[in-house]
Amino acid sequence: YSNHVSPIPAGLPLDVAAPILCAGVTVYAALKNSYTIVGDYVVVPGAGGGLGHLALQYAKAMGLRTIAIDSGAEKEKLCKDLGATAWIDFKKESDIIAAVRRVTDGVGAHAAIVAAASGESYEKALEYLRPRGTLVAVGLPADTKIKADVFFTVFDSKRIVGSYVGNRQDAVEALNLAANAGIKPHFTVEPLSNLPSVYERMKAGTVTGRIVL
Repeated sequence: YSNHVSPIPAGLPLDVAAPILCAGVTVYAALKNSYTIVGDYVVVPGAGGGLGHLALQYAKAMGLRTIAIDSGAEKEKLCKDLGATAWIDFKKESDIIAAVRRVTDGVGAHAAIVAAASGESYEKALEYLRPRGTLVAVGLPADTKIKADVFFTVFDSKRIVGSYVGNRQDAVEALNLAANAGIKPHFTVEPLSNLPSVYERMKAGTVTGRIVL
């Protein structure tokens, strides 16, 4: 069974490693699938959540410029503290597509890591990507289909890529980056008895970062 475990770097606390082995490896693998290079713009819808706040950190460690999309003062502070190049509050901004283009020299982002479980996030992502941009599907909104304009998807050579968690090598790399590049999950530790309450907070979208039980 030792072939199926991921070594945790020395000095990395277990409560820190736990979110990395779930959310961390998921967004790390998604970024590897985004066809981006150093200096590119990547948008993260759901940036203040458990997946998104780690995507911001891994993207920054890879030399990418990050645009965080989420809502609320607490999530705004978290994203800015994590070094987001730009912040967009989707509840205050009337035109998300125009807002992204303003930040990206009027051209659009190179990639979007859609961490939000929102169908609308997917539709908007395809609109604010630049030609040859990549939408990486990570969040799983229920009963949702990605709607793409076939002509412009072909004409602009846009990619739609699904990325589900990652493999063992991704886990090893994600853990090593966490240990050596200052990537820190934002989390709280709660007793297992709080599980029902945690689910309710997740459904309400009020959880910032991750919760370790």
